[in-house]
Parts: sequence; C-alpha cells; structure tokens
Amino acid sequence: MNFSKLALLKNNIMQLLKSISFSIFLFISSVLMAQNFEGVIEFKRVNYYDETNYTYYVSTDKVRIDELKKDGTVTGTMLVDLKTKEVLAINHERKLYMDIKSTPSVKDLSKSEIFKTTEKKDVLGYSCTKWTVSNVDFKSKAEYWVIDKGNYFFFNELMIALNRKDRIGLYYMQIPENSGFFPIIGEEKGFDGKLKERMETTKITQKKVEATIFKIPAGYQKYGNS
Repeated sequence: MNFSKLALLKNNIMQLLKSISFSIFLFISSVLMAQNFEGVIEFKRVNYYDETNYTYYVSTDKVRIDELKKDGTVTGTMLVDLKTKEVLAINHERKLYMDIKSTPSVKDLSKSEIFKTTEKKDVLGYSCTKWTVSNVDFKSKAEYWVIDKGNYFFFNELMIALNRKDRIGLYYMQIPENSGFFPIIGEEKGFDGKLKERMETTKITQKKVEATIFKIPAGYQKYGNS
C-alpha cells in the first residue's frame, strides 16, 4: 500500500471515530434529558417568623414557582427559563409581571466545611443521604437530605438563575458535584442548635407538565408599561 492510500485510509478511520464519538455524545445527552425530572414538587419554608408553602412546576428547561396562601390561593409566581436564566415575577392580584434581575451573592463562604456523609434514611419513599455544610464565619450549619437518584438537573440551574442569597441556598451551592441531586429537606441551625430556616418537601409528583403553565396569563401587563 502506497503512502497516499495509507493517508486516505487513516483519514477515513479518523472521520469514522469522530462520527461514532458524536453519536455516543448525542445518545448520552438524549438519555440524560429523558431521565431528567419533570413534574410537580410541593414544599414549605419555615423560619423565625412564619411558614410559607410553595409549588414547583418543572419541565425540561422551565420552572414555575407558586407562593401560596394558607388557603391554597396563589399569591405570586416566578417563571424561570433555565436556558437563558431569565426570571419573571407575576403579581396576580394586580395582574402585573416584571423582569427580575439579581446578582450573585458576595458573601465569603471560603471557610465552609462540607461533608457528604454515609448516613441514610427514607423521606417520602425516597432513599436519601445526609450532606452537611458548616461555616464558622456565620456560626451555622446546614443539613440536607438529598435524594440518592440524581436526575434532578433542574435544581442546580434554578439556583444559579435565582442567585439566592439565603444561607441555606448558598451553603448547598458550595457542595461539589451537586448537579442532578435534589435536597428533599434542607435545614440551617446556629451553632447554639436553634433553627434558623427549614425547607421541607411535602409531595413529589412525576408527570407531564403542560407548556401553557409557563406563559403570562392573558390580560396581564408588564410593570411600567402604560
């Protein structure tokens, strides 16, 4: 075999390998997307002052967050695009919506100590593992019960889009390789043992979420427009 034929054969082999690699990449990506959680997550937030109920509606690339009154009425909604990181806030009482622009927290969390323990328990029928984060500067510690099956990729992207400033959120984002996992319970306590905040999931329903739920309701106006 002469040199030119050998070079042509080598080039053909390289092109075939690239094609195979790209096909594998597409297959893996499609499998991950197919396994990504879609459905409804209900949870409550408890702190010093009160208790508030929320509902996440999760699709492939969008999340709707409803804040609820005690009677179940929706008081406010946030629509989050996980791809563009755009966030809209909706006031249902006034039938207005507006863009939300937020910046990342500037808090120094470099002294956070992170432990992914081997302690396990079942929560709402899900096998969970305890992860902890403590920080001496803020004199508090957070404990998270994280669902072992890591197909909740929306959650990490949601946290990035919202730029949450509360420590229970900031501490969680310090944990390496947290993408795909969901803290079904998160709790922050001071070093004195007193509860500062608790986020607790009360129900998870995996189902198809209709695209219409992520649209601005008819008749609502953008805040600031005449």
